[in-house]
Amino acid sequence: MFHKAKQRQPEATATSAVATDTSRPPSPRQEMSSVTRPGVSVVGSHTRVQGDIDADEDLTVEGYVKGTITCKQNTVTLGTSGQIIGDVYAHTLHVSGEVEGNLVASHRATIHKGANVKGTIVAPCLVLEDGSAFHGSIDMDPDSDALKSAFSGIADSGQTLASFDCDDSDSDAPDATPAP
Repeated sequence: MFHKAKQRQPEATATSAVATDTSRPPSPRQEMSSVTRPGVSVVGSHTRVQGDIDADEDLTVEGYVKGTITCKQNTVTLGTSGQIIGDVYAHTLHVSGEVEGNLVASHRATIHKGANVKGTIVAPCLVLEDGSAFHGSIDMDPDSDALKSAFSGIADSGQTLASFDCDDSDSDAPDATPAP
């Protein structure tokens, strides 16, 4: 009997704590973080998209996309199994798969080892890793007409294209250390 009373004590405390927590509305910080933090859309490895994609959040492509991808204020990531036939407009690009088309990034484009890109890359910061394949042309002028025309809507909305320093740290960029 004494043992049962001890078991009930924690249950009653836990129940009242849960009831108290669920009766309170979420704090403004919880609401704000879910509203202001963009999600990630994913085109899965077994998905084929034929048509344009316009995303206001980060986009990861592991499947096949034939069309224009517009994600001008966020990051587009093309996985190793992904394939894009068409143009891509993004703030930041990470390419590990295959692209046939133009890549336009307002900040940085990284072509990772194993990637295969055919087309034009327009980005003020460009990283071509060893083991990547690229066939086409590169425009790294931050004042280029192609970059300005592609991102004119962002500049018109009061935002400016950032000043570019390829040495600035990017949290998901690998460290650049010389090989021995």
